[in-house]
Amino acid sequence: MRLRHLLFLTQLPFWAMVLAAFVILQGSLDRRVQALAQVSETRTQLERTAELLTHVLDMETGVRGFVIAGQPAFLEPYYRGEAAYPVVINGLRGDATLGDENRARLGQVTDLLRQWQAEVAQPEIRLRAERPAEAEALVRSGRGKRILDQVRAGVSEIEQTLRQRLQSMDANAQAQLGQLRRTLAGVAVTLLLLSVTITLLTSRLLTGPLAALGRGTQRVTDQGAVTVTERGPREYRELAGAFNLMSRGVQEARESSAHAAAELGRRNAWLRDLAQLSDALQAARSVQEGAAILTRALPHLLPGTSGQLLQHNASRNLLLPAAAWGEGMSTPGPDRCWALRRGETQGGEAGRPFMPDCAAQEGTYLCAPLFSHGETLGLLRVHPAPGVDPEGLRGSLNDVARQVALALASLRLQDRLLQQSIRDPLTGLFNRRHLESQLAEGVVAAQGGEEALSVVALDIDHFKRLNDTFGHDAGDAALVRVSAALRELAPPGSTLARPGGEEFTLLLPHVGVAQAAALAETLRARVEGLDLAHDGISLGQVTVSLGVAGLPPGGTGEALIAAADQALYAAKRAGRNRVVVAGAPALQGQAARS
Repeated sequence: MRLRHLLFLTQLPFWAMVLAAFVILQGSLDRRVQALAQVSETRTQLERTAELLTHVLDMETGVRGFVIAGQPAFLEPYYRGEAAYPVVINGLRGDATLGDENRARLGQVTDLLRQWQAEVAQPEIRLRAERPAEAEALVRSGRGKRILDQVRAGVSEIEQTLRQRLQSMDANAQAQLGQLRRTLAGVAVTLLLLSVTITLLTSRLLTGPLAALGRGTQRVTDQGAVTVTERGPREYRELAGAFNLMSRGVQEARESSAHAAAELGRRNAWLRDLAQLSDALQAARSVQEGAAILTRALPHLLPGTSGQLLQHNASRNLLLPAAAWGEGMSTPGPDRCWALRRGETQGGEAGRPFMPDCAAQEGTYLCAPLFSHGETLGLLRVHPAPGVDPEGLRGSLNDVARQVALALASLRLQDRLLQQSIRDPLTGLFNRRHLESQLAEGVVAAQGGEEALSVVALDIDHFKRLNDTFGHDAGDAALVRVSAALRELAPPGSTLARPGGEEFTLLLPHVGVAQAAALAETLRARVEGLDLAHDGISLGQVTVSLGVAGLPPGGTGEALIAAADQALYAAKRAGRNRVVVAGAPALQGQAARS
């Protein structure tokens, strides 16, 4: 048997084992793909279930808002949800993987929603226009809440079932992965044992020149590229030539591996920096803090660039600068930005000459749009310095853009939630909670710096009569108009709040009692001069009574508010439509104008 035939035969077991490992790995991959497809379907069902619950909440909120306010605009969420939820239910029902039990629950949810619409929502809408008292009685009966609670419970059961299915799929996937690891480990051990056995058998047949080949192999391990003499039998010469070729390939592979390892190290360090940026942004409490963090971080994460972070203002359809580094860049309009139009990173694309350049930027640039849950958040624009590959920069920019988009979405949500927690929903003024916080800070600042701090407490006169005569909607309209007038006159740095009902409070840091009393008289006169009407009906003259108090040395916030309230009560007792300063006689509106 020729040497090459012997060597050929020694390779057959390896090929068989490699083929077997390939077959096992292919089967495992197929099962993994199937499992991922099932997980994707289940997640889609969970998203549709959450969407169904959102539509239900929109419908309930729309009906409740309409019953309370009586304005047809409040019914827009109801009609949107009424049109959208059957589509979501049909999509879930048409999914073959939903399961009979969940499909039955979905049918119950559908029946309950139709029952709620027929027995509660539609009667409330109809009665609100014709007989508001009956509509409010139907709301107070709690029937609609009980039906919707059953709907929420049914949707929650479907979600729980789907989540349990996801957990089961994950457990099965982990078990399959463990089995694959054990199988591959067994194949590796078998290959190792087979290699040792064949090496021992073959080594007894190879002598002479093969010893030199063995020494050369050792030198390859220690030194890298090594060349052995190609002499001896033809089979050995062929093997020696292949060895020399392999030696050069090993050396090239080592160099490539070293380069790849260095690149991987740089990539890992960059990802650690990106993770630190994510942690820092999560600790931020406002968009301004987040912008300050990004101003420091973006030049480090995108070296060799100049750039800017632009926030999208939807109400004004503008891109507003939030952070910038390096050389200045012009700011485009949203309608002129190709990245925002296409929803993907644009610029630096030498292979796409048909794409026009951004009208607001000259030279090489990259623009990455920032989106989250369908909302346009802004734009991340960079200009690479000479020597920086724009296409190589694209991947880093996209990774950074994803983190920035998530952070901006979170910070905007925090800002909205903060405003909701400190604002009165009807008038937009601050609520009692924020007023108390500002009062505590104002007292500390006033006592520490020996500065003035005043409070104006005001109350709409005969507000109950206004409600009883013209209805609560007219009363709400009066509150809104009065609050708007007060907001126009409130000086910068002051805090205007609606603690409750028809009461308003104006906190005035750095303002003395005399100046506060003058401002209170101006407020009184402004309200008295308002021409209030609702639904085309004049509400008559609306007046306010005001009490003014200043913080004495060593006084507390509670005492200051109490003094202003007592002055307000004194103005009420003295005939209303007047200003009373704590510790001073009442100032009547008619006399003040004369």
